[in-house]
Amino acid sequence: MEPLQFLLPKSAVKFERYQIREIVSTGVEVRKVKPRKKVIFSDINAYEVDLGIDTRHVFCKESDLLAEVD
Repeated sequence: MEPLQFLLPKSAVKFERYQIREIVSTGVEVRKVKPRKKVIFSDINAYEVDLGIDTRHVFCKESDLLAEVD
């Protein structure tokens, strides 16, 4: 099966910003995505948390992820 490719038109991202991040870890109930995979999501549904280190951490629900990026 070939990977699905898509483009987001400017009109779709007019009021929302999308981010691509790598998954560091997941909760035990998460089934569809795995650590070390890259995903795209809207920053509206994500929560950035300062853990006191240089790396930025973002938390969101699995259902808020839009796509997995290869």
